[in-house]
Amino acid sequence: MFRKIFLLTIFSALILSACGTAPAPAESTANPEASAQITFTDEFGNTVTLNSAAQRIVSLAPSVTESLFAIGAGGQVVGRTDYCDYPQETKEIPSIGGFSASAMSMEAIIALEPDLVIGGSNLQGEIIKALRDAGIPAFISNPASLNEIMDALILYGQVTGHADEAQSVADEMKSRVDSVKTKVSAIPADQRPKVFYEVWHEPLMSANGKTVVGELIETAGGVNIFADMPDEYPTISVEQIVDVDPPLIIGPSSHGDQMTAEVIGAREGWQDLSAVKNNAIYIVDGNIVSRSSPRIVDVLDEFAKILHPDLFK
Repeated sequence: MFRKIFLLTIFSALILSACGTAPAPAESTANPEASAQITFTDEFGNTVTLNSAAQRIVSLAPSVTESLFAIGAGGQVVGRTDYCDYPQETKEIPSIGGFSASAMSMEAIIALEPDLVIGGSNLQGEIIKALRDAGIPAFISNPASLNEIMDALILYGQVTGHADEAQSVADEMKSRVDSVKTKVSAIPADQRPKVFYEVWHEPLMSANGKTVVGELIETAGGVNIFADMPDEYPTISVEQIVDVDPPLIIGPSSHGDQMTAEVIGAREGWQDLSAVKNNAIYIVDGNIVSRSSPRIVDVLDEFAKILHPDLFK
C-alpha cells in the first residue's frame, strides 16, 4: 500500500516497514553448493527464478540485511542502504544510497553485479521493476506480522542456501513468542493495561492493530488504545489520548531528544495523564521496533516486561 507523500519522509526516517504480504515460499530449498533452480511468486504475483542459491545479494532495507545476517547469509550481501547498520560488519559493505527508490543509485546496484536484489518496502517498487526489466532477479519482502517475519526468514533461507539456519532462527522466534503468549494468556481482558504507542510527534501519530507494533502490544498482554483506527498509522489528537487516559505510554528512540519522559510530560495538555503523573513512559530502541527482523522479539520481551513486570522479571 503506497503511503501519502508526507508519510514517506517520516517512514524513511524511521525505516518503518510498509504493509504487505510475505512472498510465497520457494518451490525448492537449496544449499550453497546446490545448483537446483529456485522459483517462487512474490507478493505482487511476479515469478522470481534463480538458477541456484544467490551468492551476490543487494539488500534495500535494514530489516532484510539484519535477517540475512541472522540466518548466516551475511557473507553473501554485497550491497546495502545507508540505513543498514546492524550487525556492525554491515558498515563495511558498499552502500547503494538511501531507503526510498529516489534515494538509491541504480548504477551502483548494477555495478555490484548482484544475482538477487531484495527490497523492503512497496515504496521501492519502481526500482525493483527496473531491475527485473534489466534481467536481475528482484523482489520486495515487507512482512506485516510476526508470522510473516518468520515466513520471510524461511524464504531467505531457501534463496540463499541457508534453509536449516533460517528454520532454526524462525523456530527460536516462535518459541519466544509462544512463551510470552502463554504467560499472559490467563490475564483477563479488563486487567490488560491500555497503551498509547507514539509513532511520531509532529504530527502526532500512533499505530493500529494491523501493524507489527500493534500486534506486539496485544501479544504482550496490553490493549492498544488506537487498535481499531482505520489507518495503520493514524494521525491523532491529544484530546483522543486524554479521553482514554492510558496508564502507559511507549515510543521509539527515533524521535531523538523529542521523545523523552521529560519532554512528553512537559507537552501542553499532557500533564494530567496518568502515564505522565506516574512516570510510566518508556522508550524502546527505534531501530529494532521499526524493522521486521528477528530482533523484533527483543521488543516483544521488552513490552511484556513493561506491561506485566510481575510476570516478566
